[in-house]
Formats: sequence, structure tokens, C-alpha cells
Amino acid sequence: MKENSTQNHSTGETYQDIYRWGNKKSTEVDLGTLAFLEKRFSTQRETQRKIGKMVSSQKTVEISPSKLLPEHKAFFENLLGKENVKSSDFARANHSFGKFYTDLLFLRNAQVPFPPDVVLSPKNHQEIESIVAYCNQHKIAILPFAGGSSVTRALEFPHGGVALDLKSRLNQIIEINQTNHTVTAQSGILGPDLEAALNKEGYTCGHFPQSFEFSTLGGWVAAKGAGQCSTGYGRAEELLVSLKAVTPIGTFEGKDFPSAVQGFDLKHLFVGSEGTLGVITEVTWKIFKHRPQNTQKSSFIFKDFFSSTAAMREMIQNEIGKPHLFRISDGKETDFAFSHLGFQGTWKDKLLSTLGYKSPQRCTMVMTVEGESTYGKSVMGNMKKIARKHGGFPSGEEPINKWLKQRFDSPYLRDGLMEEGYMIDTLETAVTWDNLHGLWQAIHRYFETNPKVYGMSHISHVYPNGCNIYAIFISPMKDEPLENTLKEFHAFQQGIIQTFVENKGSISHHHGVGRMGAEFMSGQFPKEGFSMMQGIKDLFDPSGIMNPGGNMLGLKDRFGSEDSKS
Repeated sequence: MKENSTQNHSTGETYQDIYRWGNKKSTEVDLGTLAFLEKRFSTQRETQRKIGKMVSSQKTVEISPSKLLPEHKAFFENLLGKENVKSSDFARANHSFGKFYTDLLFLRNAQVPFPPDVVLSPKNHQEIESIVAYCNQHKIAILPFAGGSSVTRALEFPHGGVALDLKSRLNQIIEINQTNHTVTAQSGILGPDLEAALNKEGYTCGHFPQSFEFSTLGGWVAAKGAGQCSTGYGRAEELLVSLKAVTPIGTFEGKDFPSAVQGFDLKHLFVGSEGTLGVITEVTWKIFKHRPQNTQKSSFIFKDFFSSTAAMREMIQNEIGKPHLFRISDGKETDFAFSHLGFQGTWKDKLLSTLGYKSPQRCTMVMTVEGESTYGKSVMGNMKKIARKHGGFPSGEEPINKWLKQRFDSPYLRDGLMEEGYMIDTLETAVTWDNLHGLWQAIHRYFETNPKVYGMSHISHVYPNGCNIYAIFISPMKDEPLENTLKEFHAFQQGIIQTFVENKGSISHHHGVGRMGAEFMSGQFPKEGFSMMQGIKDLFDPSGIMNPGGNMLGLKDRFGSEDSKS
């Protein structure tokens, strides 16, 4: 994948400028990947490129008119200033979607089915309090919108209303507390800005999701995210110290105690809430010493998924310390990566096959250990011993260095593949070790039900009692009406989640639920448990204005109903 400098960048008012990931650069897919897909699917590049051509690439955004009443707009302009109240077609469309596959399909076809009526850009907690109170009084739907990287259909506006742009101005660091090893910042600060400020003081935030470059601190908490190094540093809920949030019934402000027993731990109600309870405005987060020079790196190739996961389980359970980055690519993903990197067919590839590490069974493991140098060397040394014990073939630092170099580029690859006429999407689940192999095998059996799908998977977050599995699938796009494409994709994708659930996996591990997995929510809890979730929602948001509609999290949509008026 590389930046394509031959294409002209548009002016910033087209559907393509909303559709593209990140900094909106155009990308080309490497020839190795294209050759792999053409061979796998018996496709012709020119035919697929015609199908993948984005029909709306240079089309100026035009959507349905805003329904916001003039008196409401006047209130917001008086509060925030006219320049921070936007109702143009482009501004509203630009805050209408996340990065779910169907979001991209709508944009490629110049459709914005669920836009907000207005985009507001507050700069502080007090302004958000005023906005939420006003919206609650006047029954205006409201949805916090920061980096826009959600892949769960969490960012839709079936009732119109307010898109609360938290990234533009609510993005300042409040305090770096070196005594307590915490940072407090406004929720709209982007990952790179937070990390740069911490690095300057000798610290790191420890949280690097795939969307790191274009996601925010508050979004990490609201989506209950996990970064690429979460095995070592912890997930969002473990890194969270305290937060401040505005709800329709008032403000919640937590304390930064290291631990306390003071009744219910209310701050964690907002973790994973995906905008359904309120607006997170400030976050206090753990920080760690930044010592990249001490990072230990290693990689191994195993003969199959079973031996690689046996090694991984022993490593995490043996109390030798924790790696930070810790991943296994199964045989199918290893094949895809080797094609992408130009490894297949080389003398190294042939040597591995001769030694018994054959495609498509062989798997790759990469790992890093960060922190104090003696600790890192000890942990990595013990991990290497365990890997060799399970038949791991050491492959040095080169694979992990290559992976780290492109660690945030996968979303760009998705854009490039779609332009080449190939769909790629991912779902992920959490599973205990004793159910891992059964679930992994079931996922691949499901992939094989569709001959026009190439399925692969990896493990990227590891715990003493289990791990996650990413399920990734690629398929040639078809030249057919959008309605048919959406229906077919929905059926196949929901089938993957059903496979997770039937084989003792969770709906999601860290992407969240949104509207995508909502149909499965009621089955994940006893009836009483889901009633408790609904009760919490109704308490914090009695009028149902926070991210309403579309079966969000499987919760009842009380927006505009008689229930919300009682």
C-alpha cells in the first residue's frame, strides 16, 4: 500500500472526502495482494476496478434539509457563536457516519439516510451542560461525535437532532500529574496529540487502537476500547481513573482515588455506553514511563494454530510477566500477509516449508515487551523458551518491525481494496481458552459456506482466562443495486456474530455493539440483567434523547414516545 500522488485531491465538499479514512489520502493496493486475490477469486483486475469505482467520488454533497427550528438554531448560535453552529449539507453529512462497511457503501452511492440537523462545536464542559439541558427540555436528539471511527453503526441520526462535535475545540490537556502518573484532558483530544504531549514529559498513554491517529480519549472510554498493547498496559476501563460526564439529569464527576469503596462505581457505567447515557467531557487516565529504547521484540512461526495458541496460553498464564503487543495470525492471515509482503516463493519461504512450517497451516506470532530493561529482557527470554518448547521457529525482529511500521495503515488498505473492487470487513469476539479452538474452527466453517469469501483471523488481546479473535473476510464486490448489496452483506455479517454466540463467544470484544450487534444483546444477559441496563438508560436519560433510535445497544427507543413524557 502506498500513497497515490497521481490522483487529484478534491476541494473538501464531495462524498469522497467524507468516505476516505484518516487524512483522506488516496492509496494503492500492492501488486502482491492483488495477485493473491485475483488467483483466489478468479477475477480480472480491470473488471473489479470498474465495479469498485466510486460513483460519488467527485459529486458535491447534497442531502435532505435540516429540520432544526430557527429558535433552536438561534439559541445554539448565541451560546457557541455562529461559526460553531454548522448546518451545511457537507458539515451534516460529514457527521452522519462512522466507518462501518455499510456506511462506506452509502457514501460511495451518494446517500446519507440519517443525517443530523446541526453540528455543534463546544469548547468546554459548561457549554455542553447548556446544550444537553436545552436538548432535553425541547426533546432534541443528541449524539456525541468525536473521531468518527466507530465500526458498529453507533453514529446514526434516525431522529435527526444534534451532532456534538467534540474533536474541534474540546481537545485540551488540563493536567499531567507526574506525582500520580495520570493525565487529565478534555475528551475530544486526538490520540497523537495526547501522546506527543506525554512523550515530551517522558510518558506514554499506553493505548494504541488501530484508529489511534484519528480517535479520541473520550471515544476510547465510550467504546470501551482496547489498544494494540492492551495485553501489557490494559484496556480503556483499566486505564481510566475518573471522568466527568453530562447527562440529561445532570453532571457526574468522579474522583481520582486509586481505589475506593463508596457504593456503586458509577464512572464505569459510561465505559462502553456508546453515547447512550451522556456526554463524556473530561477524562483522567493512567500514564506510564516512555522508554522505547528498552522495547524487546521477537517473532516466531509455528506449524499450526493449535501449537501457537498453546504457547500463547502458557506464556500468559505462567506468571513470567506480561508482553505488551501480543498477536497470532492464523494460517489464512499468514498467507495473506506473506503475499502482501512478497515473502511467498522466496528461498526463506521454501526453507520453512522444507522444515515442516507449511502453508496454509503455519501461523505467525509477534510480541513486544516494554518498560524497565531488566524486566523486558526477563519476560522476553522466558517467552522465547516457551515458544521453542511448542515448536516455534524464531524469525527475529524483522516481521515485528514491518508490522509496527504499518500498524495504523489497515483502514487505508480497506479504502484501497474497495477501489479495486474488493470488500473487506472485520468483527471480533472474546472467548475463553477452553472454547477457543471450537469457536475458531466454527468461524472458518462459516467462511467456507460462501465460496466467494476469503476468511482469516488473528488473536491480538490476551488474558489469563482467554483471548479475542478477529474474524476478517474479503470478497469481490458485485455489480448490483445497493439494496441487494446491503441485504447480502447484512445477512453474512450477522451470521458471523451468530457463529460467535453459538460457540460461546461474545458479541464483541472491543469494537462495541452499536446498532450492528443489537439484535443479539438480549440473549447475552438474563432477562433481569437486560432490564437493569434499560433501567440505567431510563434513569440517566428519561426522555431518550441520547443517541436514540435504530435499536441502539438493543435498548428501547423512547425518543418522542409517551413513556419519555411521564
